[in-house]
Amino acid sequence: MTPMTTVTTLTTLVTTRSICLGEDGWLDLTELALASQVEPGFIRQLIDEGLLEPGPASPDARFGGEDLARVRRIVRLQRDFEASLASVGLMLDLLDEIDRLHGLLRRAGLPAQDLS
Repeated sequence: MTPMTTVTTLTTLVTTRSICLGEDGWLDLTELALASQVEPGFIRQLIDEGLLEPGPASPDARFGGEDLARVRRIVRLQRDFEASLASVGLMLDLLDEIDRLHGLLRRAGLPAQDLS
């Protein structure tokens, strides 16, 4: 009788995702929702709550790469802290202020410890 050998293979899957902004460098509301993996209604809610502002005036709302990063950050904060949009708004204000102060420290030639 021969002993049985079990071989286990572990596979690591790395998925990268890149978003290509349109030819003019903007995403419309539906494209932003798709890139952010949220519903278009959620993007509209963020606009209504003042957490997201469409880009330059045009007939349709347009969004850039910073807006995409902001929506992803909002989703992360909501998920990680089980936070309401009002709470997320406050968190974003505080994080923006930290970034602003770090910029001031760097311009003054002082070390800025990354706490965000």
